[in-house]
Amino acid sequence: MKIIVALSLFLVFAKISQAADTLYFAGNIKISKTVSYKYYLRFTIDSENQLNGYSLSDPGGPSETKTKISGSFDSVKKTFSFQENNVLRSKVNLKENDLCFVRATLVLKKNKLVESLSGKFTGFKIDKNTECANGQINLINTDRAKVILKTWDEEDKFHDNSKKIARENSGKLLTLSNEKGKTLSITGSTVKLTFWDNGQIDGDKIAISLNGKYILEDYSLTAETKVMEITLSGNALDTLKIIALNEGTIPPNTAAIKIETAVENYPILTKAIINEVRTIYLAKKKSE
Repeated sequence: MKIIVALSLFLVFAKISQAADTLYFAGNIKISKTVSYKYYLRFTIDSENQLNGYSLSDPGGPSETKTKISGSFDSVKKTFSFQENNVLRSKVNLKENDLCFVRATLVLKKNKLVESLSGKFTGFKIDKNTECANGQINLINTDRAKVILKTWDEEDKFHDNSKKIARENSGKLLTLSNEKGKTLSITGSTVKLTFWDNGQIDGDKIAISLNGKYILEDYSLTAETKVMEITLSGNALDTLKIIALNEGTIPPNTAAIKIETAVENYPILTKAIINEVRTIYLAKKKSE
């Protein structure tokens, strides 16, 4: 059944004169009398009342998880119905723990100060049939939520699952999605290489070579970081190649990589199909 949006119902929708305006809510998700977590929602409502965005649970905590959500808005009942669909990133080891995906219908209420969303939820395992939790969600629409979630969006452009990335000078996240290589300036002869899967863990495998010799073969990426320290050659340029050995269950093959020296810190994301190579040239800075 198609639902018609009534734009003037609440102040929170005063600006929804165009499709896909962004709404921000913050609060908590309560699983029992003694167990609750911070819980944030960031989503848009399009011209057909469809909801898309993400949830952020336990931000800053050991169970921090960002999950894609979708659903709809019912302007007659003043409710938002949504479900968590897949993990965008998580501090939780997904190989050892089953996440519980929230499905909820939250009622929108308004007083003179704030708009709130509240209602019961049910959690389901990845099969979407097996219940794994239930409880209550209580959220409010605040500027604080907007600031926090916008900050999280910036951090998520490159996320190491445990702490903020220290950017190299004015360096930005580099995305390598084609065969064209990228040259990076390097100080010194030793480089720390860190890599992991910062998206949904789907079995991506890579191999890495340095100057034509493998330094890592048939490695399965996980949410846990793997760190290697490599010694560069005496040449002015070293060649690092990341080879996609498969595409996992969710193409393409993606790998998050950090290249660090005592001076530089380069965040990199590679995207490739099976057998494609992403090349990074490490150019030594001349001594002054």
